[in-house]
Amino acid sequence: MPRPTPRIARPATAALLMGLAGLMAVATAGAWELDREASRIELIGTADGREAVTRVEEFEVDLEGDLDQPAGGKLVLTLQSDSITGGNDIVDGMLHGRNWFDVETYPEIVFRSTEIEAPAEGELRIEGELELLGDTYPLMVPASWTRQGERVSVDGRLTLDRTDFDMGRGAWRTEGTVQHEVHVDFSLELLAPSRS
Repeated sequence: MPRPTPRIARPATAALLMGLAGLMAVATAGAWELDREASRIELIGTADGREAVTRVEEFEVDLEGDLDQPAGGKLVLTLQSDSITGGNDIVDGMLHGRNWFDVETYPEIVFRSTEIEAPAEGELRIEGELELLGDTYPLMVPASWTRQGERVSVDGRLTLDRTDFDMGRGAWRTEGTVQHEVHVDFSLELLAPSRS
């Protein structure tokens, strides 16, 4: 049975998963350095009729590329699934369990770019593959980026249906408690590679 193709999100400001390839937009040789304290990735859903914000506290960004040739850039975003938190032990126990992120079996969530385009100045469209719960899904990540000196800010939002990614199994499959629509907001701060 073919796997459903996830919905393509539209650009908006502010995460996961990682529109990070904007950084390649100013890179020279070397690796970008993520300013972890100034960066965030959030998953925003609706549970029991209220907004529910879940944070990803541990993630890494590996980038290659430069501003003049963004199509040649590469991006790998790696999230540590056991760092996903809703702010309390009860919620985290649910999120980390087998019906959701199953962190013991799948400790990482990885997005790898396959093609990067710059449709307009300050904008990026990153086609790639998301590795989640042992499966691989096509995903497009839109992002906007700005630069101030040696620092680059990359922001974006995805709007997805969690069931396209087999998230929320068993009794959680329906929208009785948790809605299917989830927003992934991200805001990343990176420092340009050293030229030394």
